Amino acid sequence: MARHSRSALMDMVGAVPLFSQLTVRQRREIAKLCFEEAYLPDEVIIRQGDDAQYMVVIVEGKARVTRDDKTIASVGPGDAVGEMSLIDGMRRSASVTAETEVVAFILHRTAFLKLLDGAPTLARNLLIAQTARLREADKKLTALG
Repeated sequence: MARHSRSALMDMVGAVPLFSQLTVRQRREIAKLCFEEAYLPDEVIIRQGDDAQYMVVIVEGKARVTRDDKTIASVGPGDAVGEMSLIDGMRRSASVTAETEVVAFILHRTAFLKLLDGAPTLARNLLIAQTARLREADKKLTALG
């Protein structure tokens, strides 16, 4: 599997809902903190119940998301998993396991929090994006009933 460019990562970072309100410069700062990791089929990328130390953006391949051994989603290129843990550090609510060979960008929580400490505009833009996600979830819940 090929190594991917920082510009490809910046595009993927911009597609992650948590980072959707960031400027190009802010996405570049996030991209600098990421590193590429490869996983083999059936390799666990994230394990339910573990401490949340990082988020993952899938670049290539496909993975399944399970909770209590039940499949709840499938993720592929451009999808992010574990992004909420960057903020709250809560334990993993689900596992993510590679179904095929997977290449992913990893962003560790400690590096992300250090970046936030020195970038109040970045923190504000993340709050805006998160609020938009909460409002969208609220709309969906209201529509259900």
